[in-house]
Parts: sequence; C-alpha cells; structure tokens
Amino acid sequence: MAGLLEKDIRLIMQRKQMLLLFVVIAVVLGFSQDGTFILGYLSFCAAIVMVSTISYDELDHGYEFLMTLPITAKIYVKEKYLFCIGGAVIAWLFAAILYFVSKMIRGERFSFLDELPVILIFLPIILLMLSILIPFQLKYGMEKSRIILTLLAGIIAATIYFIKNLIDGNPRILTAINSVNDEVVTIILFALGIFATLISYFISSRIMEKKEF
Repeated sequence: MAGLLEKDIRLIMQRKQMLLLFVVIAVVLGFSQDGTFILGYLSFCAAIVMVSTISYDELDHGYEFLMTLPITAKIYVKEKYLFCIGGAVIAWLFAAILYFVSKMIRGERFSFLDELPVILIFLPIILLMLSILIPFQLKYGMEKSRIILTLLAGIIAATIYFIKNLIDGNPRILTAINSVNDEVVTIILFALGIFATLISYFISSRIMEKKEF
C-alpha cells in the first residue's frame, strides 16, 4: 500500500501548479468574502483532485499493470480511501488555519470553542462527498461519472431549494431547527459521514473485484 500512496503523491505533485492556483484563489476569496468559504472551497477542491488520480490509473491499461503487483482490489480501494480522505483532511486543516488568520486580520473577535463546530462540520460533508465520488469514478470512469455527478448535483440543488422554501414558509420548522444544539448536529453529521464512508468502501470493493484485468 505504501507504494500506491507514493504513486498517487507523485501524481499529485506533477500537478503542483494547479494546486498552487487553488490555494491562491482560496486565499484571495477567503480574505475578501465570508471566512467559511475557504473551508469548503479548499477542502472540496482537494477532494476532487485526489479522486482524479483514479482516472490516471485507468489510462493505458494502468489497472492491468497495477494488478500484476503484489496488491489486491481491496488493497487498491483501501489505499484510495486513505489517500483521498487524508489529502482532503490536510487541505481542511490548512483552510482552518487560513480561516482563523482571516478573522484576525479583519480584527474580528472570536472564541476558538465557538468556531470549532463551524469548522468541524465540513469534515463529515467531505466524507459524504468522497463516499459518492469514489465509487462513481471506479464504476463509470471520468467521463460518465462527470455526467452522472452533474445530474446528482442538480438533484441536490433542487432538493436544497425545496427544503429552503419549505422552511421559509413555515416558521415553526425554522424555530425547531434553531433550537437544535450545534454540537448535536455535528455529531449526527459525523455519524452519517462515517456510515456513508463504510458503505461506500464496501461498494467500491465490490466494483473493483468485478472488474476484469
């Protein structure tokens, strides 16, 4: 697995100019807009870049070559989840640092403990995102998965719009949501994120095991 991790890290480093561009954009927008923007932007960009390494493995019969090495489909999938989650978490930590720096530069008063739920809530969202991206990428490849994920994003956006209108039209729902403790919401999201990741891992393992190399 160490060899697979090194391979993916080297692939990412070949695209360091693009990564640097993402960071520059994140810093500029993070300091010019609401600080929470940088938490989502940098983490989600990193997740997408990490998942894109699967596309490189597909090129030029890459899977066939990888499976001649002393690895199995399960090891390959496990490495992808560790690599993608690890890379996204590192980006999230960097974004969290920039988030606090932007607040200090603006002269805003803040409490670390009060800001912690706001920062942590992005982690389970990243897990949920990767839980969808990785199996789709393994199953359909880059082109087909891009179309499917675009449709999925449209469905999610429509659902959010519907829920927003429903909440705006019913003050009782909004009151009930506001009464829920932030820590409880964060814990629930983490539980959902971990559960989704486990289910996604098993699905991805089955997808890889059914592939013919």
